[in-house]
Amino acid sequence: MSFATSIELPATSSARLRAAARRAPRLLWLVLAILLSWGAEYGVYRAFAPHGEALRHELKGAAAALHTRLVLQPTPALRQAIRRHFRESEVAVDTTRLWPTVAVSLRGVTRADCLDALHEARRIDGAVVIALQGYGSTADCQEQNDMTWWLMP
Repeated sequence: MSFATSIELPATSSARLRAAARRAPRLLWLVLAILLSWGAEYGVYRAFAPHGEALRHELKGAAAALHTRLVLQPTPALRQAIRRHFRESEVAVDTTRLWPTVAVSLRGVTRADCLDALHEARRIDGAVVIALQGYGSTADCQEQNDMTWWLMP
């Protein structure tokens, strides 16, 4: 005669995760897949968006960061929060000259991007006004440009 004993082993976290995944309704998985695909689509769209449109979006994000973090004295954290909105590597954020007005400078902007920026992001009105310094006409755009926008709360 044989005697069998059943021993229950403690479940590992990966086993618990697999069990929870099996119990999740299919609708939840469908919603998650849709959200992930929308996020990926938005990322691809932003990567291939025209430079002027992307710059307008970046400037608005930086202005929102300035508006929500307006303090008496500029801090490195505020500068970093504003800088984080720009994908270009050559971006300078100056918070010291005329605080609370902030200067955001892009260096090495090509002529085509300069023309696009003039069309899309010369001036943006809102809680924080964004205005391009100089560049009154398309004739001001050279082969390489250093462009500065003022963020004025």
